[in-house]
Amino acid sequence: MNLDAFAFKNWLCGSLFLSLPTRTLSSKHSSKYFWIALPPPLPPSHTSARLVANMLPQENGMEEPTMFELKLSDLLLSDKVKELHASINDEWDSLQLSACQTAAGRALWKHMIHDPVADILAGEKYLRNLHEKIKKDRCNNAREVSGVILAVRTLWFDSNIETALSSFNGRENQVVLLGAGMDARAYRMGCLKESNVFEVDFPKLLHTKATLIQAAAGSNNGNQQLNLMAKSVTRVAADIRDEDWFEKLKKSGFIPERSTVWVLEGIIYYLSHLNAMQVLQTIASNSALTHTVLLADFMNKSSTTLSQSTFHFHSDWPDHLLPSLGFSDVKLSQLGDPDADFGLMHDPLNLFNRLRSLPRSVQTHPDDGTPCCRLYLVKATGYPNQTIT
Repeated sequence: MNLDAFAFKNWLCGSLFLSLPTRTLSSKHSSKYFWIALPPPLPPSHTSARLVANMLPQENGMEEPTMFELKLSDLLLSDKVKELHASINDEWDSLQLSACQTAAGRALWKHMIHDPVADILAGEKYLRNLHEKIKKDRCNNAREVSGVILAVRTLWFDSNIETALSSFNGRENQVVLLGAGMDARAYRMGCLKESNVFEVDFPKLLHTKATLIQAAAGSNNGNQQLNLMAKSVTRVAADIRDEDWFEKLKKSGFIPERSTVWVLEGIIYYLSHLNAMQVLQTIASNSALTHTVLLADFMNKSSTTLSQSTFHFHSDWPDHLLPSLGFSDVKLSQLGDPDADFGLMHDPLNLFNRLRSLPRSVQTHPDDGTPCCRLYLVKATGYPNQTIT
């Protein structure tokens, strides 16, 4: 397995940011081309400020950035929070632990992602691990810096959630986060102020998450006030691999006839083919009742074969699969596309930009024989059945 395949495998097995490659650049490239400075966290609605932060240092006037230090809050180091994370590390399986890894990525990419509670949800262990990987990547002038892919994915979902909610034209709406993990969008996205948010995940995970958020809300964590941004948030203890998860969602207050955004971020490829198709078919069936937007990321077959014990479901053509289930207006993006870049993937020779130049039907890269491992970011819309009377 050569470097590109090894890099992607490490990305997959590390929940999208652990142990990315350290391919060095030639001397004609400056490291500042691949790094941006770390300004204060941006409020969720400051799109223009994000555009400035996305620019290269020579474009926005920022000086060459220096390596940032990892500063842990007093709350994170408190006995209560440390005890909670000790139990997480002892009792949770790899799928559940990936939620903490994802939160660490959002916490350390705070110059791009506004998430005031990400560090508390991640815990000290995963913050330190990722911080060390970022430092190593910086020293090695890596083409893909640890965490960048997770940052791009998060920003893509954030942007498309906001767009989807706008398409409802002020109607009452719901946002369902399937396999929610340590997702804190209900506390960081102002566009959810009129939305009822449902977080669906394992009971133990949701209980621990609620306890950590309660601790953050009751403290002065770095002078950041933690407030609920959504109209409401309801945690639904359910395993989406079970047949009754949708019934549990409805019993928790979900209204099938109300406009809904379904978010499947970093989850569907963990499911078996049978379970994944059942989830997608359930969402598609509900779209017959109301205006529905599905946001999900899909791996192609080559991606899942790099870690067959972890990843199961794949789709090489999700833009064909979803219409067959009843969705319309399917839009597919790859990392590095104009709407899935956010100023973070500058190098044309990085792993994902190299893949974008090849047809999606190509399974093996012609230059080096490596598998073409792809992650697809997909938005699909469903509309209620129209009858003429």
